[in-house]
Amino acid sequence: MIASEMETAAQGRLELGLAGNGALRWAVADITDVMADARDRFDLWPVPAAALGRCLAGAALLQRLAQKTPSRLMLEVRGDGPILRVIAEADDEGNLRGMVGDAQVAVPDWPGGKLGVGRAVGKGYLRVMREYGGRSYQSQVELVSGEIGEDVAFYLQQSVQTRSAVLLGVLGKPSGVVAAGGMVVEVLPGAPEDAVALLESNIAGIRGVSHLIEEGGASHVVETVLAGLDREVKEVRPLRYRCRCSRERLRRHLVLLPAEDRDYLTEEGSIEADCAFCGARYRFTPEELTAEA
Repeated sequence: MIASEMETAAQGRLELGLAGNGALRWAVADITDVMADARDRFDLWPVPAAALGRCLAGAALLQRLAQKTPSRLMLEVRGDGPILRVIAEADDEGNLRGMVGDAQVAVPDWPGGKLGVGRAVGKGYLRVMREYGGRSYQSQVELVSGEIGEDVAFYLQQSVQTRSAVLLGVLGKPSGVVAAGGMVVEVLPGAPEDAVALLESNIAGIRGVSHLIEEGGASHVVETVLAGLDREVKEVRPLRYRCRCSRERLRRHLVLLPAEDRDYLTEEGSIEADCAFCGARYRFTPEELTAEA
């Protein structure tokens, strides 16, 4: 199985634009179908599904909003909670992929019935890696709450020195994921305080970004968050879940394992390995893993 075979039919949508006479820059992503497919593919329980969906949306938005757009951006949340870690990647072609350390974690909800993602994540750090032409750069901040949205906002403030509003969410029901995505609004230098105050007032009245997505998709999120502000869409692009894994890439990793570890993994004369990002299963003979090429 090769990477190009791991693209799902599910599609998402990302919009980029300006508002408030150029005082605000924003991006919004609707990845509902992408997350619904990922939930089924990985058999995600509600809290891990919410954590992964928030991270995937966050990675897609950060990748597109970066001052110099990276060819690939990875967002990693790692804590001491039972979910262990969440990794999300987005590239310049709109491809997303991600994984969670434990797909079947259950923790108590927060008061009001909100999923306890922060409880599952615990204390730790958020790391962002940006790749430009084969060279990578990374920055890291401590987690504020483990709820992902607040942590991404803190990252933007500390590492990018950008004042931003970050809204990320996943809405699940017994039928599965019914809404997922988010929005980031950056306050640009010189923005008038009345525009910022209106933005803050709009956000304060929102029940949750995932509810807005369920009600009317990305356009409804933009209309609600930027109500009363002029707005202009600069770009629209599709998003999809697509893994970069390949048999040869995984073989090269396995070749580097000590011989005793490969022997431990051998079952009925072959070694099977699964991609943590898409679930693709690859089978190798011992001879393949001792070959140099």
